[in-house]
Amino acid sequence: MILNVQHVSKNFGALQAVNNVDLSVDASTIHSIIGPNGAGKTTLFNLITGAIRPVRGTVHFKDQDVTGWRPQRMAESGIARTFQRTSVFPSLDVIENVALAIRSRQKLAASVWLPNAREGQVMDEAADILLKVGLQGRERVVAANLAHGYQRSLDIAIGLALEPELILMDEPLAGMSRGDRETVAGLITMLRDTLGLTVVIVEHDVGMVMRLSDRITVMQNGTVIASAAPEEIRGNEAVRKAYLHGSFTE
Repeated sequence: MILNVQHVSKNFGALQAVNNVDLSVDASTIHSIIGPNGAGKTTLFNLITGAIRPVRGTVHFKDQDVTGWRPQRMAESGIARTFQRTSVFPSLDVIENVALAIRSRQKLAASVWLPNAREGQVMDEAADILLKVGLQGRERVVAANLAHGYQRSLDIAIGLALEPELILMDEPLAGMSRGDRETVAGLITMLRDTLGLTVVIVEHDVGMVMRLSDRITVMQNGTVIASAAPEEIRGNEAVRKAYLHGSFTE
C-alpha cells in the first residue's frame, strides 16, 4: 500500500465536506474517486496533497505520516498533482515548461546561469520526458498554442519531471474531445504499466473510469459509500442510487 488515508474529516463552518473517510491505494495501480456534485472528492484531494489540513485523521504515504505537509514538501517526497485546469506556463515553450520543473526538483530554479553541461543534462531529460508523453517534435511550440489535449499531456510531463511515485489527477479528461480523451487515457495507463507509478484520479467520465481503474472509491455527501473493483462497483445498489441523484462531476 502506497497511500493510506484514515478517518480524515474536514468541515467548512457548518458544512461537513469530508466525514471520517478511509482510503487505501495499492502501489502501481489506477485508483479512481467518483461521486455526485458536492461529494467531497476535490476536498479529499486537497487534504491528501496538503493544500488544506484535516481537522481529524491522518494521511500516510509509504508508511510515513505526511498529514498537513505543505504541497512543496509533498512534491519533494514523491507526490505530484495535476489540476482540472492545466498548470502550464503559457508563454514558455513546451520543453522549457518541463525543464523548469526539473530545475525546481534539483533546486536550480533560482539559478540565473548553469554550466553548459548541466543545462544540457536538464534539456536532455526534458526531451526524454516529452518523448514518453508523445510531445516529441513540439518541444519549441509555445505552450499557449498547443491544443487542449496536448496541454494536458504537457501537464502530465511537468508532473513526471518531479519524479513522483504517486500522481493525483483532478478530472484529467474534462472538456476534451473523444479522441483527446483516448490519448490522455492511454497516457494514464502508461504511467502505471510502463513507468510503474500509482495514479489516483477524480473523473466524471464513468465509462472511462470503468475501463482504466483497478479500484474505484465512490463518495457521497462527504463519505465513502463503496470501494471495490470496477465490476463490483457497477452492480452496487448504493452506487446506483447515487447516480440517480446527480451527475458524477465536482
